[in-house]
Formats: sequence, structure tokens, C-alpha cells
Amino acid sequence: MPMPTLVHTKHLTETNIRELSVYYDKGGVNYWNYDQKPKGIYFSTGLYEQVPGSGIKSWKTGQPGDGYVLVTPLERYSRKALRLVRERVEEHADQIHAMFDHGGNVENLKALLRGEEFAPVEIDGDQAPAEPAEA
Repeated sequence: MPMPTLVHTKHLTETNIRELSVYYDKGGVNYWNYDQKPKGIYFSTGLYEQVPGSGIKSWKTGQPGDGYVLVTPLERYSRKALRLVRERVEEHADQIHAMFDHGGNVENLKALLRGEEFAPVEIDGDQAPAEPAEA
């Protein structure tokens, strides 16, 4: 059974949410710019608008902090590599959201996702609480 891609959700406002996902991609054509997308483990974040109490959400494209990053290039699927990246996102979800809230340093994010040293972002006490994703 494949692992769910959604790892973490944070409510940014009453109607806006940010989702953090980790997944394996077999590569192929990137349909946004037609470049070749390599095989590997990817981290992605999406911004959505969701009416409270509703399961329906709409993707807000073109927003800062919306996109994906290749974390681990692979020649073939590795369940262990996927699990390790997922665990890092679960463990550092508040830190990842703080990175996006403060402009987002992609190299710092990649270091965190790869398990390397990264520069932590100070987390304000007044941020909305992050919620784990439902599996």
C-alpha cells in the first residue's frame, strides 16, 4: 500500500491553508515548462482556499511558497528514502512553515529535507497552530 503524500497542513487564515507533501515521482516531462523532470523523492507545498467546515478546497496558483523541490534523486523507488524525508517533514513541520512565512530560503529548506545542518527560523508565538494531516 503506498504512503499518503500529504504530510502536514497549517491553517494560515480562516480560509487559507498550506499543505506539505512528500512523494516519489517516476520522472518524465514537466508540464509547466516541458523540461525533463528527474526520478526521485520530491517535497511540495501548496496553498489552498477552503471554506470552513467544507471538504472542498481550491488551489491558489502562483503564490509565494507554492511549488516543489527535488530532495533525493533516485534511479529507482526507495521506500526507506521516502520514509526518511517524510519523517523529517513531520518532525520539522513548524520550522518549514516558518521558513515559508519568512520569505523561504530554498537552500536552507533543501538542507533540512536532506537531513543536513540548516539555519533555524525563529518561530513567533502568535502563529496559528499547525495540524498534522489526516491519513
